[in-house]
Amino acid sequence: MNIQLLAHAAGIAALGLSIRSSSHHCDRALRRHSFLAGVCWALNYFLLGAAVGGALSCVSAARSGTATLVEDRDLRSRALACSIFVLASIGIAILTWTDWTTLLPVAASILTTIAVFFLRGAWLRVALLVSALLWTQIVFQVHSPEQMIGNFLGIVAASVGLWRVRRRASAQALSTATPFVSIN
Repeated sequence: MNIQLLAHAAGIAALGLSIRSSSHHCDRALRRHSFLAGVCWALNYFLLGAAVGGALSCVSAARSGTATLVEDRDLRSRALACSIFVLASIGIAILTWTDWTTLLPVAASILTTIAVFFLRGAWLRVALLVSALLWTQIVFQVHSPEQMIGNFLGIVAASVGLWRVRRRASAQALSTATPFVSIN
C-alpha cells in the first residue's frame, strides 16, 4: 500500500474522531474519542515525516487514555499523571528541537495536559480551543490536507462544544430558578 494513501487514511480517521470528541458535551466521551484520534494523528504525522507532531500525538493519545482512568481519583493522582505528561512534552521538545516553532505544539500539549486532568465543562473546551490554535503552525508546516482541515474543524468543533456546554449550563440554571419572588 502506498505510504501517502495510508497517511491520508489515518488523517481522515483522525479527523472524524477529533471532530466527534471536540463537539461532544460529555467530558468522558471527549477524552475517549481524543485517545483514538491521538493514535490516528500520530500515525498520520509519522507517515508524513513530522517527528514532533507524531511524538506529541503519542503523548496526546496516552494522556487522553490516562485522564479517563484517573478523572475520578484524588488530586494527588491526577497531579502525578499530569506532571508525567508535562515532562514528556518537555522531553519531546528537547529531543526534536528545530527552532522556536517547536514551542508552539509543545505549549499546546502542555496546555491540553493540564486541561484534561484538572478542567471540566466550558473551561476544558476553552483550553482545547487555544490548543488547536497553537497547533496551527505545525499543521501548515507538514502540508497535510487532513491536518489543515482537521485543525480548522477542530477549532470549530471546540467552539461548538463550548457553546453546547454553556447552553446546557444556562438551561439548567433557568430550570432551577424561581421566576417569581414570593411575597408571603
